[in-house]
Amino acid sequence: MSGKSYRDKQSATANVRESTPDRYGSFSVEQVRRGLPLKALDDLASTLQVDRGVLADVLGISLRTLQRKAGDNERLGPAASDRLARVRRILDLATHVLGEEDKAARWLTSKSRALEGDVPLQMLDTDLGAQRVQHELRQIEFGMPI
Repeated sequence: MSGKSYRDKQSATANVRESTPDRYGSFSVEQVRRGLPLKALDDLASTLQVDRGVLADVLGISLRTLQRKAGDNERLGPAASDRLARVRRILDLATHVLGEEDKAARWLTSKSRALEGDVPLQMLDTDLGAQRVQHELRQIEFGMPI
């Protein structure tokens, strides 16, 4: 045996996880379950250079709901938080594939021939749409015909 206890090995593994970028996006499962802060929506809308209403549509929430939740400590519901985390994850993938966040934001907010003229961001309201967008990004990344 190596002499290290199970607890020591678990601690070492946890330290590696904390220092490794989260491949599932910028948010933890616990954060999504609790509800992401409204500021996360505003920050992502700013990054994507879209109106918060566009992002609200993708999240399946109304502008009126956002206005009611306007306080500093207000949070999105778990379902909207999950969709917001999905958008962030796809933006991170697009940034990786295209090399720059600005290029990724432009790509996500522009019509795509490969997606039959749909705008990738608007497809992220469903899991199936997100899979199609992710598939297109992987094809771009690996130089496969689209």
